[in-house]
Amino acid sequence: MFAAGATSRLGVKGTRDLEGGTQAHFQIELQIVPDTPKGGVVSTSANRGTFVGLQNKDAGTVRLGTQETMAYETFAFDANGRVEYKPQLWRLTTTAADSLGQQDRAGNSVKYITPDISGFTGHVLYGLGESTSYATKGTYSSYGVKFHKDNLKINVFKDKIGNAQGTAYLPGTVGTDGVSKDGGTTGTAMIWGGSTTTAVYRNIAAATYDFGPAVVNYIYAKAYTTTNVGNITTSTVGVKVPMDKFTFALSYGTGTIDSYTTSSSSIAKDMSLTDTTFGATYAFDKSTSAYFLGSQTTTSTGYVQGGSVKTASLGLQYKF
Repeated sequence: MFAAGATSRLGVKGTRDLEGGTQAHFQIELQIVPDTPKGGVVSTSANRGTFVGLQNKDAGTVRLGTQETMAYETFAFDANGRVEYKPQLWRLTTTAADSLGQQDRAGNSVKYITPDISGFTGHVLYGLGESTSYATKGTYSSYGVKFHKDNLKINVFKDKIGNAQGTAYLPGTVGTDGVSKDGGTTGTAMIWGGSTTTAVYRNIAAATYDFGPAVVNYIYAKAYTTTNVGNITTSTVGVKVPMDKFTFALSYGTGTIDSYTTSSSSIAKDMSLTDTTFGATYAFDKSTSAYFLGSQTTTSTGYVQGGSVKTASLGLQYKF
C-alpha cells in the first residue's frame, strides 16, 4: 500500500549559511522496499525528492532537481495523508510520459518560491522532462498560491502535464495493489482524456484548519483537457482528532468521471466514485508509532468492473 504511512524512506538533508542572509540547502532521498523481496533494499525506480537550492528571505527560494509538486503537497492536507485509494486526482490522473507520475514529484525541475508576504507565498514549478524517453512527453508545469497564518492553511494551484493520457484505474482492474497504479496502457484503464498527445490540466484547491481538539480539511480537484470534453472532478472532506497517544482520522471523498465520448464500444464511460478511509495511530514516543489505515472505494458501472474494494494497511513507523 503506497500510502503516506507506509512508504519507507532514507536520506540526508542539510543547510549551509552563506553571506547576505542566504542559505544553501540540499536533500538526497531513497525509498526502502521491505515489501519487495526481489527488489533489493533500495528501490532503483522510485520517484523521490533529490535537489539543491538557495534561499533568501528577501529574494525567495530557488530549487533544482527532483522535487515534490505543489499538487502533491496539497493532497497531503487530507486527514489520512496522501492515501492512494481516494477518488483524488493524485492517483486518478496518470501520464503516458512517466510511469512514476510527474504529478507527484517532477524530475529535472526548477521551482521558485516567493518571499512570505502577510502569510502569502507564490509558487512556480517547471519540470523539463528531459531524457531519451521523456523528451516530448515528460514536461510538467504548475503555478499557484499558498496562504498560512495561525491555524489556517489554504493552497490554490493549477498545473499541466504534457502529452498525458487521462486514465483512471478502477477497483479490480490493474495495479500491483489490486486497486490503482501510476502509468498504464489503454487496454487496462478507464480513459477519460483521449489521445496520449493531449495535455492534462488540473485545478486544485484545499484548506485545512486546526481547531485545537480537531483538524478539518477540504480538497477540491478537477482534471480536464482542452481538446476533449472529458474530465474528473473530486471533493474530499476529513477530520483528524488527537486523543492522548492516539490519533484518529476519518475522510470521505466523492468524484465523477465525465467521458469524452458516449460510444458504447469505447472503454471510456461516465461513472461516479466514493471513498471512505479511517486511520488510527498510536504513538509510543515522538519517533515510534503503530498505525492502521482502512479504506473502502466504490465505483459505478464502468470499464471492466463496477463495485467496491476494501483495503487495509497495518504497520510500525520510526521517524528520526
